[in-house]
Amino acid sequence: MYQTVFEMFAAQVAAHPDALAVQGEDRALTFAQLERMAAAIQSMLPANVQRVGIIMDHGIEMIAAILGVLRAGAAYVPVEPSFPDARIRFMMQDCQADCIVAHGEYAHRFSGIVSEPIVAIEHGFAAEVGAEAFNAIEPAPVQPHDLAYVLYTSGSTGRPKGIAIEQRNVCHYARAFHHEFQNGPGDVMLQHSVCTFDIFVEEVFATLLNGASLAIPTPETRNSIERLMAFIERLGVTMVSGFPYLLMEMNDLATIPTSLRLLISGGDVLRTSYVANLVEDVVVYNTYGPSETTVCSNYFRCTPGSELADGTFPIGHAVRGATVRILDGDLHPVPAGTVGEICIGGDGVGRGYIG
Repeated sequence: MYQTVFEMFAAQVAAHPDALAVQGEDRALTFAQLERMAAAIQSMLPANVQRVGIIMDHGIEMIAAILGVLRAGAAYVPVEPSFPDARIRFMMQDCQADCIVAHGEYAHRFSGIVSEPIVAIEHGFAAEVGAEAFNAIEPAPVQPHDLAYVLYTSGSTGRPKGIAIEQRNVCHYARAFHHEFQNGPGDVMLQHSVCTFDIFVEEVFATLLNGASLAIPTPETRNSIERLMAFIERLGVTMVSGFPYLLMEMNDLATIPTSLRLLISGGDVLRTSYVANLVEDVVVYNTYGPSETTVCSNYFRCTPGSELADGTFPIGHAVRGATVRILDGDLHPVPAGTVGEICIGGDGVGRGYIG
């Protein structure tokens, strides 16, 4: 059983190299092409990097850069370019990033933050992936307990906290997702979330590590529900994972794309009114789990009549490889119907916080 991200990805490349891996509005790459592009970006990274900031617009280059960092044996730290420079500087310094990969137009903003030169990737870099020389670049050795990424939350105190997630945690979640949803070749996941939410991890890794493909809209498409639905239909998207408010917008539409088979809500309470129409036409899940447990710890399939008395859906059962208990302050199980604290264990629990 694979315990590192790139082992799982390489297995998919070997199994179906010519299958579609990632597509945007005007470009697409197969698994073999994406792997070569990741190797090309790996070759651009300084030797022995440990933590690499990813500051890029959403698109094929961003996915390849993340895979390239993992291929180099380093952990990636995702940042939206729209973040204030002071916040980005804090995140990079707090996690002790030693390198940044950025789209070229953003590179000048980050001089002096990291010890290594900034790796600038230009838009359209995918046109350069044909070089067979990149096939000879070997992935760095990686262990299951090595870091895969550091994800910064807003923090309950207002100070961002870096959550350290290991390689084995990501592999656990990819397997848990596949066990529940049976995704694989032929499925297409919409990449809709910002990179600093753990939904992004679900979109990217639960997809690519199971042999499904990723569809990435432009910001203009993402911000218009009509254009987004047309994009989903055109690219044959079968799965969408997002906040309840995206599903609520879809629920108000006269029709939804015929390609869709699965809608996943996470990150906030899901109310019956948000999906009352959708549950009649497509499979809808409510999910729960803090970023500290690698995306989700719980799944619940929403069906007509399965809501609670207050009009919300439950968070359901533990995902495969996780344990969930309701405990009191002394870590003893509480009786049914009484209040306790949700305590999560298992293969998804990350290393802890940076610093």
